[in-house]
Amino acid sequence: MTEAVSVKPIFAAMPVSVNKEAAKDAAVVYQFNLSGEGGGQFVVTIKNGVCTVEEGTTSTPDATISATAADYLDIVTGALPFGFAYVNGRLTVEGNLRLVLRLGAYFAPQA
Repeated sequence: MTEAVSVKPIFAAMPVSVNKEAAKDAAVVYQFNLSGEGGGQFVVTIKNGVCTVEEGTTSTPDATISATAADYLDIVTGALPFGFAYVNGRLTVEGNLRLVLRLGAYFAPQA
């Protein structure tokens, strides 16, 4: 039996991985609800080029992203395309989808 891989290291790396230039004008709060083994709930705030991550929930996110932990890991590693996951219901978004689409730019390598 294989052990579930946790999403926690991905969220722990976000504050140091944020592209400060791309996120310099951002002011957004994301709620991540990742179910199943290795999952959890996380609040990711990106404001003025700074990213903070907390475990838990917020009552006022700008966008909420829900998926299984396994599917989320596949999305962030590129094994499962975001668009495919979204269209097929493997990842759901409540709130502003455009803000979710910006996540890629906020964590893109700096030029």
